[in-house]
Amino acid sequence: MGPTVKRNLASFGLIFTIAGLCLGLVLAGCGAGATKKVVVVGMLGDVETLNPILSENSNETEVMNGIFSTLLKMNDRLEMEPDLLTKMPELSPDRLTYTFQLRQGVKFHDGVELTAEDVEFLYRMKLAEGNLVPSRDMWEAIEKFEIIDKYNFRITLKKSDVTWLQGWCYGEGMIPPKHLLEKEFAASGGALTKGGPFSRHPVGTGPYMFVEWKRDQHILLKRNPHYFREGKPKIEKIVFKVIPDTNTMLAQFKKGEIDVFSQAQANQYKELLEMKKKGHAIAVHKFPSYTYLHADFNLRNPIFQDKRVRQALCYAFPKEDFIRTVLDGVATPADSYIAPMSWAYNPNVKKYDYNLAKAMQLLEEAGWKLRDDGVRVKDGRELAFRISTNTENRTRTKFVEIAKQAWEAVGARVTIQNYEGTTLFGDILEKGNFDIIVFAWVSGADPDGYTLWYSKQDPLVYGAGQNYVGYKNDRIDRLCLAGKEEFDQEKRLRIYHEIQEILAEEVPYMFVYFYNNVAAVKSSLKNFKPNPTMANNTWNIYDWELGN
Repeated sequence: MGPTVKRNLASFGLIFTIAGLCLGLVLAGCGAGATKKVVVVGMLGDVETLNPILSENSNETEVMNGIFSTLLKMNDRLEMEPDLLTKMPELSPDRLTYTFQLRQGVKFHDGVELTAEDVEFLYRMKLAEGNLVPSRDMWEAIEKFEIIDKYNFRITLKKSDVTWLQGWCYGEGMIPPKHLLEKEFAASGGALTKGGPFSRHPVGTGPYMFVEWKRDQHILLKRNPHYFREGKPKIEKIVFKVIPDTNTMLAQFKKGEIDVFSQAQANQYKELLEMKKKGHAIAVHKFPSYTYLHADFNLRNPIFQDKRVRQALCYAFPKEDFIRTVLDGVATPADSYIAPMSWAYNPNVKKYDYNLAKAMQLLEEAGWKLRDDGVRVKDGRELAFRISTNTENRTRTKFVEIAKQAWEAVGARVTIQNYEGTTLFGDILEKGNFDIIVFAWVSGADPDGYTLWYSKQDPLVYGAGQNYVGYKNDRIDRLCLAGKEEFDQEKRLRIYHEIQEILAEEVPYMFVYFYNNVAAVKSSLKNFKPNPTMANNTWNIYDWELGN
């Protein structure tokens, strides 16, 4: 789930034209009858950093999947498999120690070989006090990191954790080069930044090499000829084209200006199907996912410290109607952070079906009385708050508009304050400068929600974590820890059922819907495979190839 340089770092004297699109780049081989060697991926808004140590959103991961490899990968069958490793890590009988074996001969894009020292350096950087990493829990769980030799290392955890290994499948498992970043870290006085040299010019071991980043225009990658997967990748260049919103992205896809439309909205699904029916050479994908939209209540705001207010706002929002009218029914109503297709989902949690009378009743019980002008007041204070989302996503901005109408109907005074994604997920979310914020999370294949719900994952208090709302519940804290330590799935099931029941009662988030992810690509692009645990669809970019 989550959320992101600034100048052109390389210059090309080549110009290419792709389906009438000129990006100011050159492509050898383009022209009449030539085989196309470039794939253009639409990207909703720009990113903040391409340093995986500091990254925290899906846009960044979408690009970095091309630049960096991970120790492990989560495939589309929700199975972990080796990537930079030769085999799955060996776990000791006490379930505390993992032994890892790296592939030999894997090289960074600058020719330096990947070793165990690079992984150990990543561990130290994730814990370095000056580095503003989004979460440290995976790394703070480590008791000891031992380098055995050049390609082998051992990690011992403070306590057993069934969820811990999965972190290596995603952005946490992207390994940057020690020899470059240690110099930057030292020169910076002990603090990597999103605007630092490596953030603007990353070097990884992935299938594609970074070429240039033109702010608010595009990011260009080229094929890594020394990639460790034999015969891959098969595409010469990947362009991530920055597009301001989903409507513009659809228009450009129709014109053939982009090849991959992986961030399509649910309400665009029918239009994409119509394109295909009319003869456009495209493939359209719709698939259930673990990604969910949510509206987060900032619990530091006194208004939202009474759960009755939060419950009232949940009852007042017409969730089913929103899914039907705005999303054309292409979504699944959410009442939990755990997807209905998960083994851990609790179907019996409290649900907040639209009920205006119930919403009014709860607000009255909480002491919020209607004034003659229709606004509720309590102790001389109005029931007034802001709601925010990112401007690039038209579905979310529509949600905010409808939420404002719904909540004003029960006596709230609501102000919309939307921001560009880089601002929303940086200055607004990270600093707690919001009342209600709307965005999406990917829950992943495992039901663990430690980084969201555990009280010491509040980044404003503890410096890291993704408990941005400041939620604290002692019982939830104990259950979060128990869920991570329990290897028996039946016992874990009971733990996560209880977590869902508590969250449904306390609603620190208003869970809105689980996405049915929609993506469309040119038919010439082969091996594009959606993954239900990914907010982006470049997870297997090394497999992509161009056909007829």
